[in-house]
Amino acid sequence: MAVLYLGIDGVLLRGNGTLAPHAGAFLRWAIESHTPFWLTSRSHAGIVSAFKDCAELEPLLPAVTPLAWEGTKTAVIDMNADFYWIAANPTPADRQALDNHNRRSRWIEVNADVFPDALLAAMTVVDVLEGR
Repeated sequence: MAVLYLGIDGVLLRGNGTLAPHAGAFLRWAIESHTPFWLTSRSHAGIVSAFKDCAELEPLLPAVTPLAWEGTKTAVIDMNADFYWIAANPTPADRQALDNHNRRSRWIEVNADVFPDALLAAMTVVDVLEGR
């Protein structure tokens, strides 16, 4: 069971604030099959607010623990763990940190604005890598 670090903007929410396709299925899969954490610039209240109009996701939100971070998001990632970071566009510093630990392959790019089925693809990638 891998740890999943989940972005929100561009991943579960499109740039226009609407829910990304397959967001409900993805979040249920993340909760049931993995250990998910929010890795976002949004505060806990900001996470709740982001999904206030998403009745399908609202009951799932408490099952994902938000992580507090300073500087770079990768500062809170355990680089020795079995993890995947589902994010739209990590900063250059975060990408460099992944490279420094030889873990760039653990970032799975999901940009629901560009590829509507990105969340389905991410689930498939993780499942294949996990041998499911």
